[in-house]
Order: sequence, then C-alpha cells, then structure tokens
Amino acid sequence: MHAIYDWPIWIPVLAIFLLSLGAGELGFRYGRSHQVSDSERDILSALRTSTLGLVALLLGFSFAITSNRHNDRSRLVMDEANAIGTCYLRAGLVAEPASSQIRNALRRYTDMRIESFERGLDPQEFERLATGMHATLDELWTGVAHAVKADRDLALTSAIVPAANEVIDLSATREWLRRYHMPPSVAWLLGLSLVLCGAVTGHALGQAGRRHVVCRTRF
Repeated sequence: MHAIYDWPIWIPVLAIFLLSLGAGELGFRYGRSHQVSDSERDILSALRTSTLGLVALLLGFSFAITSNRHNDRSRLVMDEANAIGTCYLRAGLVAEPASSQIRNALRRYTDMRIESFERGLDPQEFERLATGMHATLDELWTGVAHAVKADRDLALTSAIVPAANEVIDLSATREWLRRYHMPPSVAWLLGLSLVLCGAVTGHALGQAGRRHVVCRTRF
C-alpha cells in the first residue's frame, strides 16, 4: 500500500478526478431514473450530509498530518545545518590529520545533502546520494576516532564527539521523516470518500433533474 507514495502526484489526482466525474454521472442517471418519496429523500439527504462530513474530517486529518510533517522537516534542516557548522568549527580544535579528515567529510556530506534536495525526486539518484552520505558519515566518525586516539584530552575539550554524534543522529532522523507518511489506509479511504461524494452529489442533481456545470461540460 505504501507504493502510492512512489507515484507522481498527478496520477492519484487525475484518477480521483476522473473517478469522481464517472461516479457523479452514474449517480445522476440513477437519481433521474429512480425518483423517491419525501421520506426517502430525507434519508438520502442525511446520507449525503454524513458523506460530506466524512470527507471534510479526512481532509482535515490529512492536512494536519502533512502540515506537521512539513514543519518537522523544515526545523530539521535548520538543526542539521547548525550541527554541521558546529562540528566543522570544533574540528579545527583537534590535531591534524584528523581535523582535515573531519572537515573534508563534512564538506562532502553537505554537498551531497544539497544535491539530494535538487535531485531527490529521482529514486535511483536519491539512493546513490544516500549511499554516498552514509559512507561520508563513516569517514567523519573515523576522523573523530583518530582525533580521540591522537589526543584524548584535546578531543574531550573540543567536544568533537557529541558534535559528530549530533550530525549522524540528525541524518538518521531525516531519513526516518522521509519515510514517514500519512497512513496509506487513510489516503485510500480519502480517495474512496471523494469518489463516493461525487456519486451522492450526482444522485442529488439527478433527483433535481439538472446537471452541475462541470457535469454538463464533461458529459
């Protein structure tokens, strides 16, 4: 079910739009050919109201999830940039060659992070960059280990270990947030509800004996 998030955005949008139009046309034809009594019309009106309420609830729920996720990722970009800058500055306090090794790793990691934003929509390209970032973080930690072995007291004073740890931890957090989506069951239920909403709206128009302007244009 998670495969839905690998599709281009226009595919589900176009699919829901066409299915809603089709369901609306079927509902219109059924409503026009099957007139109901006043009591049945009240029941159908309640069902339409409930369906529209469900769609509104699911839309609000989905927007809340995506909005929180966007805020989390935006804040993470700032936190990661600060962590990289702090680690880069502290690397200048440790002895060579560890200092240069750490700083070079941070430069390469930053370049790949920026490139991942530019090419992240390509799954193969992003996978290549992710592999490169993991390797660069390994080099970063190797440099930290060399700094500790060369002069433990200086490494402790510079606090290079917690700075490098934060860079690595934020990278792992970013990867987790990238995989964290709205539950696919909610996305499918939302799409189904939108199609059902089109059907009940078409049925209401069929009962009234007139099409909506969108339906007249399409059919």
